[in-house]
Amino acid sequence: MAVADREAPTRQRHVEPMPHKIFEIDEILRIIVQHTRDTSETTTVSLACCCKSFEEPAFSLLWVKKPFNRLAALFLSILTRAPTEEEWNRFRRYASWIRILFVNLQPGYATRESTLLLDLIASHFIKRSETTVFPNLRNLVWYGEASSLTYLPSIVSQTLTDLHVRITTRRGIEHLPEECAPLELVINSTISPSNLQSLCLDIRPEANPSAELKQSVADLILRCGSALTSFKAEFEIPESAILHLMSLPNLAVWGATQPAPMELLSPPPRPAVPFTQISCLSLRTATPLSWLSFISALVGQKSHPLPVPHLPMTTFGNLTSFNMDAPSGQGCFYSCTFPLTDSDISVLATALPRLEWVHLGIPCFSTTCQTTFRSLHTLSTQCPRLLDLWIHINTACIVQEIGSVFEEETKGTRPGLCVGRSCPLNLQYAHCIPLEANVGVGDLEVVVKGFFAISVTIDVPVIPSDPNSVLWAKVSDGIKALHV
Repeated sequence: MAVADREAPTRQRHVEPMPHKIFEIDEILRIIVQHTRDTSETTTVSLACCCKSFEEPAFSLLWVKKPFNRLAALFLSILTRAPTEEEWNRFRRYASWIRILFVNLQPGYATRESTLLLDLIASHFIKRSETTVFPNLRNLVWYGEASSLTYLPSIVSQTLTDLHVRITTRRGIEHLPEECAPLELVINSTISPSNLQSLCLDIRPEANPSAELKQSVADLILRCGSALTSFKAEFEIPESAILHLMSLPNLAVWGATQPAPMELLSPPPRPAVPFTQISCLSLRTATPLSWLSFISALVGQKSHPLPVPHLPMTTFGNLTSFNMDAPSGQGCFYSCTFPLTDSDISVLATALPRLEWVHLGIPCFSTTCQTTFRSLHTLSTQCPRLLDLWIHINTACIVQEIGSVFEEETKGTRPGLCVGRSCPLNLQYAHCIPLEANVGVGDLEVVVKGFFAISVTIDVPVIPSDPNSVLWAKVSDGIKALHV
């Protein structure tokens, strides 16, 4: 026993190794950078500089998304001398990491450095016969005047999946149709229709888009497939392109500025996938009534079975956001131009009961529109998920309208408030609706109870010098008090 006791300490004990996970360097960096880049980019840069192995994964993560103005800092003195080959190589390296790029060349935003860099990129890469400086770019947002489009072909690559172009205009500046040629070139020869997921062209009539550009956009749409989920254009596209959009199974966002394509409702029978995935519909139109008729008719049409079983069968069945406003420059300035009536709002609510956001333009101070408290009642009762509403409301006879609506409800000639409404409906820009001149102190309680009964709430900025906003604030406080 004694010998055994003396030898015991020298025996090697077998210990099972602790289980552990081996992380690759780039995986470690992703975890670290994810926690630091939102708060301190300098910290991540310092981390990359302390270890050569960390440099590539750290910088590649930091440079995924950048504004173009930041790229000029890669050159030591771009305003005073031509970049060296070493600087170009560094620029290529950083540019290859960028997936999301924002280029703002609007007057007052573009810097001398960024404009000069665009000139250098265009000339340098043309000389070297290189197609693009951003070979892995996925998402490009481009703001500028039409003349800025000349730089676009040297930026866009075939990897692009999302393109948003906004052409700004200035009074007294004439835009020529040929200025859109670079964008037309990109659409025709660079963008891959099979990869394109989102295309937004905010090019208004005053920017003078060319007929060739419009045709190129239409041809591109006709070549797009199921990858396309979002399309917006501030100019008309032909009915053939709209018909193709209707057939796309994954289109979720559509923005249009043209009259409703009523001809598509007539025979012969059309494809059976009419906007089943649309969640956001934005219309800038001078003919809103035809669009309401178009939407209502599409919803009422019977669909044939779809080839993909899991897709919903209902036209506009996923639509939650609806925006219908007047075209630019056709809003309410000297008098109200809002064209809808209480009956039109009833058509909208019946066709699209799943709506959560309805924006029908910012209300004006006139009391001549034909939408009244009845429209609020209709939307609240027929669209139980509706949370946010912009609409013109005529308050000239609001007290009488409230009494009439609830009298009809009591007699059973109007539907009552939906039991399913769990959240209040917020009326936006209520302070722009004239109330002070139409509602006396004695009638305030009627207005409060009327809004409370249909679960409509109001949040208004109180301006002490504005009696109208003060009165709306009293209505808001009264509604909140009834909820207690």
